[in-house]
Amino acid sequence: MKKDRRRSLIVNRLQYRMVFHAFGLVLGVSIILILLLFILIFDANQIFAPNRNYILPVLIFIAVAIVLYYISYMTLLKLSNRIYGPLYRLANYMKKLSDGIETGEIKFRKGDVVNGIQEIYNELCHSLTKTLHYDYNELVNTFSQLEDILDRIHNKSIGEDELYTSLEKICERLADALDLTSDVIHQEDKNR
Repeated sequence: MKKDRRRSLIVNRLQYRMVFHAFGLVLGVSIILILLLFILIFDANQIFAPNRNYILPVLIFIAVAIVLYYISYMTLLKLSNRIYGPLYRLANYMKKLSDGIETGEIKFRKGDVVNGIQEIYNELCHSLTKTLHYDYNELVNTFSQLEDILDRIHNKSIGEDELYTSLEKICERLADALDLTSDVIHQEDKNR
């Protein structure tokens, strides 16, 4: 599928709409300007007169216009690829991230238009990964300690003071984990 996407020039309806709207705008403005130019400079009889002297310049003009419109179309197509390509890659990375798959940093091509999104995503991914890894390890340790405390309570081998101290340490570690998570969230809110 990836190779098929790279082979086709336009890979999404968004690109079709963007290219054809921009190209239609260029074409429409060009036609209006050409008509105004002919109306202002030439008399209507000269424009539509069956004179062979005007056929060659008109044919040259049409040929040049077709070449210029083709170049404009290809330029708009390349620009749309420089916009849609990174958005497509970002959507795939976000889908993987939402499925719980670590994506690492996203990298766009050198000429891509939306490079600012790259830094935002990479910061978000780094913060999220850091928080999740810390929280997961902390939860595993806390769970192990709580299981140990429950076993000791069941066996009646723990005193009230030791139980209180152990639970207090667990609460402190959970508070630290929550502080780290809230710091990352507040930092992301400030960056927005």
